[in-house]
Amino acid sequence: MTKKLNSNILQEILNHLIDDGYKITFEGQAWSNTRASWIYFNTRLNTDSLINRFDPKKELILHQNDDPRSGKEKGLIDKSTEEGIMGEF
Repeated sequence: MTKKLNSNILQEILNHLIDDGYKITFEGQAWSNTRASWIYFNTRLNTDSLINRFDPKKELILHQNDDPRSGKEKGLIDKSTEEGIMGEF
């Protein structure tokens, strides 16, 4: 069971992705330099579509890591809570 996120925007996105049938592959502190949990999904996230639908005030930060050694990922981070939702990249 996924915990409740402090970020209302990311919570809406999380619920949407789960309702659409996507599976969580990891939940927790993914990087040593982050203090908040990130939730990873088994899909490529359409970040533009998610921002347009859930974040009209543009409060989320786009995160992208394309380094194959540390793990390719792309997703959204809430600036105030540092929580993130990531997908494959």
